[in-house]
Amino acid sequence: MKTTMIIIALTLMAISSFAGVVSGTVSYSGSETGIILIACIAEGDTAIDLEELTAITVIMAPGPYSIDDATLLDGVNYYAVGFMGIGVPPIPASGNPAGVHPNPVVLSGGEATGADITLQETANVSGIIHYTGDVSTININVWDVYAEFTDSIPVLESTHLIGDTFYLLSALPSGPKRIQAFEDLNANNMLDSGESYAYAQGPYGSMIIVGGGGVSDFGVDIDLPSTQVEENIAKPEGFEIFVSPNPFNAACHISAPGKIEILDMNGRLIRTLPSSGIWDSTDESGNAVPAAVYMARATHGGETKTARLFLIK
Repeated sequence: MKTTMIIIALTLMAISSFAGVVSGTVSYSGSETGIILIACIAEGDTAIDLEELTAITVIMAPGPYSIDDATLLDGVNYYAVGFMGIGVPPIPASGNPAGVHPNPVVLSGGEATGADITLQETANVSGIIHYTGDVSTININVWDVYAEFTDSIPVLESTHLIGDTFYLLSALPSGPKRIQAFEDLNANNMLDSGESYAYAQGPYGSMIIVGGGGVSDFGVDIDLPSTQVEENIAKPEGFEIFVSPNPFNAACHISAPGKIEILDMNGRLIRTLPSSGIWDSTDESGNAVPAAVYMARATHGGETKTARLFLIK
């Protein structure tokens, strides 16, 4: 049986030789209490084994931390991550506070300071799915990969019907995840043999850290290949405008064939998108527009359609 995270961390701290130093502060505004495990993961490390990872430390409560370890070298991109372990033994689990410093940590002269980490219990994950098939078949699986830290099998945590090339997963439980997009050609909400799938890729392969720091809020993109299977599904005539999320408070993804015009409720043109994409709630001059109801208008095949956009701030 594997030892607990805290015992591993303390043992490795005792045997490590001092070379590189990464320091910062862990902050947390929630009500949970527990031991906080902090680690520096090198960019490109796609598997994390806590029995082999030495750039690690623990603190008993939010506050300053410092990691001193011989493996921390100048000029390497590291990611400072934090996980709170709750209970006895204090092993982190999905939904426990977690977070990551929002930028790569690079040592200079053997030191990197200000690698602050904010812990949260939930966070959003969003991105673009690059896919050439029928977007209505796109689903996403969210896998909890805490188990992989101790050589166990990841757990399927949730499945989400997306039906678009833009996705937003709101308030996911914090922790290490794998975000897997797949074709649901038979509409059973499960990944079956013959259906294409792919994982979002990041600095540590297909694992992302959901939690504080905002690194998963945007840009968790997925390249999903199409099986090019011919489906016997009746296609509706005409076209639709898809908006997600809606309402939104900063940006939304608008999907429609051809050019998309953003109008206010008086019909005044605010912004033109040359094709499907993200509207960042700015006008043609780059100025932020106020919270209000707007319209997206698209014309295709001689038909014009509109969709309401609810911008809230």
